[in-house]
Amino acid sequence: MLHGPVSAPIYRLLLPFAVGIILNNFLPTQGLPLINVLIGLIGFLCITPYLPLRWKWKFSPAHGIVLLLVAVVLGAIYSTWRDHRRASDWIGYTPTQKKFYLVQFRKELTRTRNGWRATADLIAQQEEKTTKPVSGGIFLYTKNDSILRSVIPGRKAWIHTRLKPIQNKPGSAFDYERYCLRNKITHQGYLSKTSDITSSESNPWSIPFTLHVLRMHVKNILYEKISDTVNAGLASALFIGWKGGLDPQLKEQYTQTGTIHIIAISGLHISLVFEILWRLLYPLLFLRGGQTLRTLITLGSIWIFCFLAGGEASVLRAGIMFTAVHAGRWLERPVSGIQALGLSMFTLLLADPDWLFDPGFQLSHGAVMGILTLQPILAKCITLKNPLLRSVWESSTLTITATIGTLPFTAYYFHQFPLTFLPANLLAVPLSSIVLMALFMLIPFHPVTILGNTLATCIDWLLDGMNSWIEHLARIPGTVWAW
Repeated sequence: MLHGPVSAPIYRLLLPFAVGIILNNFLPTQGLPLINVLIGLIGFLCITPYLPLRWKWKFSPAHGIVLLLVAVVLGAIYSTWRDHRRASDWIGYTPTQKKFYLVQFRKELTRTRNGWRATADLIAQQEEKTTKPVSGGIFLYTKNDSILRSVIPGRKAWIHTRLKPIQNKPGSAFDYERYCLRNKITHQGYLSKTSDITSSESNPWSIPFTLHVLRMHVKNILYEKISDTVNAGLASALFIGWKGGLDPQLKEQYTQTGTIHIIAISGLHISLVFEILWRLLYPLLFLRGGQTLRTLITLGSIWIFCFLAGGEASVLRAGIMFTAVHAGRWLERPVSGIQALGLSMFTLLLADPDWLFDPGFQLSHGAVMGILTLQPILAKCITLKNPLLRSVWESSTLTITATIGTLPFTAYYFHQFPLTFLPANLLAVPLSSIVLMALFMLIPFHPVTILGNTLATCIDWLLDGMNSWIEHLARIPGTVWAW
C-alpha cells in the first residue's frame, strides 16, 4: 500500500510539480529564465530519439531525470505565472496615500482581538476625479462593527482609507507577511467612521451573495432552534463551517485533545450528504437513465454543499475525491482512493498553487494519505471476531493512522501533541456523526414544531455530552506534550 506513485501515475507528475512550487516560493525567479530552462529540457527530450544507439544507451538514465525536471520547472513557472503581484495594476505599484477605492468583499466579517476585520479584493481607485483599475487583496480593520455592517460576500463598496503594505512585527517568529501573501493579501487599511464606506450596487443573484444568504439562513435556524448559544455556535461550525460563533475556550479544548478536525468540514460531512441523497434517490432507478440522473443529482448536491460550507481546502478535497471515485464507478472505470487523493491535490494546486502551503490543505491530505496507506496494514495486525470489539479497533486504527498522517504538520504549526487523542476521538467522532445526521434532518423539518424541537433538543443533548467529554480530557494535567 505504500507504493502510491506506482499504482497511481498522477504522482509522477504531482510530486515534482509540487517541488517546483516550493522552490519558486522560497527561491523566487523570473519567468523568462525558467522558460529558457524548460525549452532546453524539452529540446534534450526531442533530440535523444535521433541519436545513435550507443548515445541513446548512455543518455537513457538521464531521460527519466529530465522528465522529472520538466515537471519541476513547470511547477515553478505556473507558480510564477499565478502570482497576483505580476499584474500591471497591482496595488503595490501605487503610492500609499489616502484615497477612494472600490472593493468587493470576499467573505463574512470576522472578529479580532481589538475589533473586526473584513477581507476584500480591490477593483478600482479614484485619482483626481478619474477612476483607474487596481487589483490586490486587502484587510480592512475597524473597532466598530456597525461601520462594516454592509460586509456581505460578493457585495461592492467604496472605501476611503490609506492602504499600507502588511509587514511582520519586529521580533516575531511568525512570518505573517508571507502567510497573508499566500492568501492573496498584501495591504491593509483602517476605517474609523461610518462615512469611510459607502455601499455600491451589486448583483443580488451573484454566487457569493447567494451562498452567503443560504449560510446565514441555516445559521439563523440553528440559533433559533438550539437553546444553548455555545452549542449553536458549535453546530454552525460543524454543519456549514461558520466559525463566527465558536466559543474560544471550547475551541482550545478541542485543539488540546486532538479533536479540532471535527469542527472542520471534511470527508465525514460529504459522505453523509452522499449517503442520505443516494438512498433518497433510490426510486430513480426505476426510470430509464435513472442511474445517471441519480449520480448527477447526488454529485451536484455535494458540490453545492462544498461551496455552501465555505469552499475550504478540506471540503474541496473531499468533494473532488468523491466525484472521482463515484464518477469512475458510473463510467465503469474504477478509481482507487490513492488515485482520487492525488487528483484532488493536483486539481487544487492548478486552481491555486499557494494552497500547497495552506494548513487545511496539508492536514486534510495528510490525514487521508495516512488512512489510505497505513490503516489497512494496522487493521490486519489484530483479528477480532466480536463485532463490537472489531468496530472499536477499526475506529481506533482510523484515528491512529490519520494522526500519524497529520503529525508532521501539527508538530510544525502547533508545537504540541495531544496524548488523549485516541479516547477523545473514539467518542467524539461517532457523536459528531450522529449530530450531523440530526442537523441534516433539522434544516428541512424545522417548520414542523414538534419534530423540529425534538431534533434540536437531541442535538443540544448530544453536543453537551461531547463537550463534557472533551472538557474532562482537556483538564487532565500532562496530557498535552508541548515543545
